[in-house]
Amino acid sequence: MSRRCLRPWLLASCTLLLALCMASTSFAVAVDRTIGVGFEQTLTAIPDAGGPGVGGVPDVSASGLVLQYWARHIGLEAILGGRATAISGKPLAWATFLSLGAHYNVFRAPMVNLSAGVRVTTGLSRPINVATGNSKPMQIGFSLEAPLRAMFFLSDHFALTGAVGPVVIIGSSGGNPLNGLGDTTSFSLFRGGFSGGLGFVIFFR
Repeated sequence: MSRRCLRPWLLASCTLLLALCMASTSFAVAVDRTIGVGFEQTLTAIPDAGGPGVGGVPDVSASGLVLQYWARHIGLEAILGGRATAISGKPLAWATFLSLGAHYNVFRAPMVNLSAGVRVTTGLSRPINVATGNSKPMQIGFSLEAPLRAMFFLSDHFALTGAVGPVVIIGSSGGNPLNGLGDTTSFSLFRGGFSGGLGFVIFFR
C-alpha cells in the first residue's frame, strides 16, 4: 500500500484514538429513543483519482443532511444531498444522492460511542453536453460501505463523528455521479480520514 493511501487511514485512526483517550470518566451518554439531525460525509465522498466532473456536472460529493434514530444500541440513518451546475442558456445539470444505513454500538465509553455499520448509497445525475447544450442520458451509481464510526459527545445533545472503512463503488456507462468517473467498479480499504467520514449530530431528546 502506497504512502499516499496510508495517510488518510493513519489520520482517521489517530482521530478515533484521540476521541477515546479524551473521554471523561464522569458519565456515559445514552442515545436510546433519540432523533439526531446534522451533517455527515459518507466514505464515498472522497474523490477518486480521476477528478471531478463528467460531461458538465461535477461529482455529487456524497455528503449532506443526516437524520438518525437510535433505539438502544442500534441506529438507523438517512443521508441526503446534491448539487447543481447552472450554465447560461443551457439546461440545468444536477446530481443527487440518498444513503441509507444501520449502525450498532459495539463499544461505549464515557462520552464516546464506537459503532460498526453498513450503508448503501445511490447517486443519480443529469449531466449536459457543454458543447451542444443538450441533456445527456441519466447516470446512476451505487456504493456499499462498512463504516467504523466514533461518535464523540461534547454534550448530551451534540456529537462529532469520524469514520473509516471499506467501500465498493459501482458505476454506470458514461459516468458515475458518486465519484465523477466513468463505468468503473472500485474497492477501497480503510477509506476515510479528514477528507471523508466526518460530521456532527444534534440530538433531540
